[in-house]
Amino acid sequence: MITFGATTLPLVGWVADPRRHEESRMMRLSAIRKLIESYNLQAVELTLDLAAGYPQLFDAGFYAAVADLQQELGFLGTIHLPFLWVDPASLNEPIRLASAACLHQAVEVTRTVDIHTYVLHLWGFTTTQISAQLQDPTQRQVILGAVMTQADRSLAELCRFVDPRDLCVENLEDSLFDLALPLIEQHGTSICLDVGHLAWQGVSEVDFLAEHRDRIREIHLHDAVLPSAESRYQIRDHLALGQGQVDYLALLSRLEETRYDGAVILEVNTQPDLEESLERLSKYASFSIETA
Repeated sequence: MITFGATTLPLVGWVADPRRHEESRMMRLSAIRKLIESYNLQAVELTLDLAAGYPQLFDAGFYAAVADLQQELGFLGTIHLPFLWVDPASLNEPIRLASAACLHQAVEVTRTVDIHTYVLHLWGFTTTQISAQLQDPTQRQVILGAVMTQADRSLAELCRFVDPRDLCVENLEDSLFDLALPLIEQHGTSICLDVGHLAWQGVSEVDFLAEHRDRIREIHLHDAVLPSAESRYQIRDHLALGQGQVDYLALLSRLEETRYDGAVILEVNTQPDLEESLERLSKYASFSIETA
């Protein structure tokens, strides 16, 4: 059975106030409780960029409190490993090493929480930007080959601390995922299917699921608007379900048909978008949503 969940970001945002130590921690814990008790979700994805950015707030003690809450409420725990300002595939070795250390620290600080899956961005924004500028095929092959060598090293190091099956490499907005597939197979890791990111590549989420079903252990669900001749904008994703063109019902139906039993995490950024998405899911899923 599909396990639906969300992050706390729509409720309390990306930043915290280090001057309000206890209040900042309690806001996150209260948001977790709201996701489970008020919204009737079954999973919570912990955003570990918060621990990386505010280590004095979201430390081992905070995650011990999360573990206590998990014991009380019985939710499935997943982790999104840090991805902002880190790059495990960086050709700058000090940056790669610092990124790997950041990922390792995120794993260690959450050891008290029962974690089902760890979502990993195997490369960062800088790598994505550089790859987009590589027009010469020979140069592109050489540079991206070196990038994937670095990614291989970081993945191998992380697999020393995390069960490879629990580590889910996420498909991102760029076209590098196919280059990462040999590494995923080599290290025996899993995959996080991000529906909106596939829209950037013009790839069907149902086709992606069919190709990688055996490795997919987590799904990030959000809507996306594709560019058109009339639109001046690029793809917009992380939208509420129903605000874009993703056929999420077809995906959910296919997940049921294949007996997918992992987490489907709603990745939206505002409370209204979360509630709109849950309202749409309530017509499909066998749980009710209390948004009052």
